[in-house]
Order: sequence, then C-alpha cells, then structure tokens
Amino acid sequence: MPATPPPASETRHAKNRLHTPPPQEQIYACHLPGRYIGYTIEAYFCDRFPYFGREEWERRIVKGRITVNGLPVVLGTRLKEHDYIITNMGVRTEPPADRKLEVVYEDEHIRALNKGAPLPVHPSGRYFQNSMTELLRERYPGEVPRPVQRLDATTTGLVVFAKTREAAYNLSQEFTRNRVHKEYLALVAGKPKSPRFVVDLPVGKVVGSARGVGPGILDPKPAVTVFECLAVKEGASLIRAVPHTGRTNQIRVHLASVGLPILNDEVYGKRIEGSYEFGLHAYRLAFNGPDRAMELTAPWPDHFQPFIEHSVLTKKTCK
Repeated sequence: MPATPPPASETRHAKNRLHTPPPQEQIYACHLPGRYIGYTIEAYFCDRFPYFGREEWERRIVKGRITVNGLPVVLGTRLKEHDYIITNMGVRTEPPADRKLEVVYEDEHIRALNKGAPLPVHPSGRYFQNSMTELLRERYPGEVPRPVQRLDATTTGLVVFAKTREAAYNLSQEFTRNRVHKEYLALVAGKPKSPRFVVDLPVGKVVGSARGVGPGILDPKPAVTVFECLAVKEGASLIRAVPHTGRTNQIRVHLASVGLPILNDEVYGKRIEGSYEFGLHAYRLAFNGPDRAMELTAPWPDHFQPFIEHSVLTKKTCK
C-alpha cells in the first residue's frame, strides 16, 4: 500500500471526536432540482428524502411546514422550474458526528478532504449542522461549498470540493461520465473464495432508499466492481474495491451479495451498537483536474492499521 499512516502521536479514537450540537430549529431551503420539475410536492419529498414515508410528508405539507416561493402549498401542487422550497423541520437534536476536516490537498481550483464518520456530505435525515457543507461554510465563510461527489455518512475518505463554478462543472462531468478511477478499502466479515474476483450484478432499489441485486429490484442499473483481498485476520478480511460503475451503495451491495458484508454496516451488514469503526474507506482518486491530471489518497482510519500491517509485514494474504 503506497500511503503512509499518521504517526501514533496524531491518532485519536473516533469517539473522542464526536460532537452533538445543542437542539435547534432546523430549516432547509433549496431551489427545485431540474429532474423534479412536474412532480407533485408530496412525490418530490418522498422521492428525494425517503427517510420519511409519504404519510409523514403529507402531514407536514398540510400543517404548513413546507412553503414554495414563500407561500404554503396544498397536496397535489405541481412543482415548476426555479421553485424555491423551504422546509421547517422543527426543533431537533442531531446525532453525534465526527466533524474533523482534514485537508489532504488544496489549490486554486479544488480542496480535497479526508472525511470522518459518521458525517454526511450534505444535510440529510437527522443531520444538519453535522454535515460537511455546513462545517465548510463555517470554516470558509467566503466560499460556497461545492462537493463534486458524495460518500455515505458512514464511509470515510476522499471528498473533493470545487472552489469555483467552472471547476465544479468540469469535475462533475468527470464523475458523471465515469472517467474517475476510484479505489476503496473495505473491512468485511469472512474470507473470499479467491484472492481476486469480480461482481457483475445490476443494482436497483428495494425497500425505501436501500439498494439490492437479484429478482424483484426496481429500476436495475448495470454495475461492475473488481475486488482484491489484501489480508485476512481473525475471521475478517481487508478488501480493495475498484468500482467500474457508479451506482448508489454499489460496493456495499456487491460485497453483501457474495456473503462478505462490510463491518459495522447497518443496512447491508450488522451495526455494532456504540461502535464508530466503520468498514468502508474511499482511499484513492485519479482524475483529470481543471488544469492537470491528479492522483489523491487519504490515510485510512486507525482501525484499518492492524490489517494493513498484517498484509504488508507478514504477507499472509488470501492466497
């Protein structure tokens, strides 16, 4: 592995970094994304924010907690281009989050950070202040946070933010057109049957926002991931994952489909209550930046280190 872990003096347990903001009124405001033009107000919220069911979103609309262009709306209202939607979520206490903002690379076009976990990129679900975009607004008040890709709240590793609209557009094109090489490190339960394997299974929706493979999935999309086992230790394995497509939750779904669920994955594996040692890390990105080709890596979390040492020092791989 080419990266160098941080010195022992710089490491800290994740639980010591967790922060819970005090209860506060949470208000979300945004312009309607283009793909939702023509949706009813309730269909928009159900599709974009599935952490609440349709009945709950309809209740909030009826109670006037959602406005469009400054005015309350009724069920069945069709949304139009440029509609400005404000959602009053009430007073809430956010879950604890790892709010570290570790910059691994920066120039005049981009800033790349090594994200901790749990921490979403955007405000979502119960998270608001505890999100990367809100934290970056606080640290860099003169900038608009422009993430060009997303990671799940419980995935650590590289997230790239553009500093300008031009850089954001160019980099978003690289990601959406699948021209970015991505490598992840995953800690999984079990041992693969071979040191290298490929999962070529379409990924589609199952229940709520979860994804899956096999018969019965909705809106399946082609998905291919190449895996390599790097080490096995005490019934768990360190896996390198290279996705050749960019489907939602692709790596997590593909590993679970072959009996290798990612450690501490509450959706596709088994959540360990009280543990913040999550098993998926976005390790490496290679892409064409605004002015040159780039390759970035993010140091892995501390709990990956025993597997890294096992692989590099003893050569006890999956063979």
